[in-house]
Amino acid sequence: MKPGTLKLCLPIMAMTAQQTAASLVIPPFLDDLHFPISAIGTLISVAPFLALTARLPAGMIYQAHRARALMLASLSVLSLSTLLYIFVSTPLHFALVQAANGFSFGIATTIYLAFFVDALPPDEERHHAMGYYAGSLATGYSAGGFAAGYVADRLGYIATFKFGALLGLLGLSMFFFMGKAPSQTHGDPHKATGASPSFWKSLRSIWDPKIASVVVVALFLNMLHQIGSTFLPLYGLAVGLTLTEVGVIRGIYSLCNAITRPLSGPVVKRLGHQMLSHAGLPIQSAFIMLVPMFHHFVPLLVVFVFAGFLRALVIVSNVISMVEDVDARRVSRGVVSGIYNAAQDVGNILGPSVGGLIASLVGVAKLFLAGPLIIVALLFLSLWSCRYVKPSIRSGHS
Repeated sequence: MKPGTLKLCLPIMAMTAQQTAASLVIPPFLDDLHFPISAIGTLISVAPFLALTARLPAGMIYQAHRARALMLASLSVLSLSTLLYIFVSTPLHFALVQAANGFSFGIATTIYLAFFVDALPPDEERHHAMGYYAGSLATGYSAGGFAAGYVADRLGYIATFKFGALLGLLGLSMFFFMGKAPSQTHGDPHKATGASPSFWKSLRSIWDPKIASVVVVALFLNMLHQIGSTFLPLYGLAVGLTLTEVGVIRGIYSLCNAITRPLSGPVVKRLGHQMLSHAGLPIQSAFIMLVPMFHHFVPLLVVFVFAGFLRALVIVSNVISMVEDVDARRVSRGVVSGIYNAAQDVGNILGPSVGGLIASLVGVAKLFLAGPLIIVALLFLSLWSCRYVKPSIRSGHS
């Protein structure tokens, strides 16, 4: 990894660690405030919904020369809103703070993905760099969870929110030590130029076949992830596992993601990012479908380790597809970043809902069979449809 690339990876680690620290303690914090249990889930969902609404607008306003100012503004709001959780006393107050937190996080992560690609050193291999980026996300989530859990156990919820705000400020401070992106100083021949696109033109970018393919994979990959992550505790308890064992399985699954993603670049380059992004998800689904066959800790752990390995490969492959296959002269990197992140958000929102519906019909155990099968069928149908989508965007006009 080039030193310049390492420097670019650090802010996204801080951002994701901050978000994980806050999200870890919010449910028990609200429970301590005696919020109705029925309201806690709804209130928590405000953040991902607002993050989703921020994606496309953030992508539309992104330009390399604006990135620093946009990141400083969004990270300032993110850090402040994390600190404001301390003063929450009513559901309305929490909803307002949660909305600001989710919206600013959506802007920050959308802008930063586009900025990361623009700011890569000219001699950095992009297949490796996007693996490092994806690995930085997983590392931030894992490290933030471990650190926040320790702080919460030792010092309490208030201290954890302060710790999260400090992580946000740490990410913000890193921007004062970053130089300009190469595309700002020397010009990027592959980068879209001109004024920011209109909202509807940006939205129509989804129908570009190559963008549509990236969106489809991101959507169904996160749906599969959420089904497994959300319903594993219920299945584990039903077959006699303890919550500690379930926590270990989920923790090692996340750790496998964090370790594998930075190392995936050479594998993806050798096998081909498009092939891996399309074939990896069905293989991961096959591992998830093995879950009902096992009732003990060790075999379930092995299943989720392999599933985590496949998920990491697909994420890196799909991010590389977004960077390499989509012509940035036709669709700006900011818009592509917004669409990609929005697809992930939709998958995160739909996964638990669809999984719950399926589980209510067939039971939790059979969910691990039916859910992946349905997702793979929809994946192939959607990818097949993408081949017949005509690009709605032409260079220079909509």
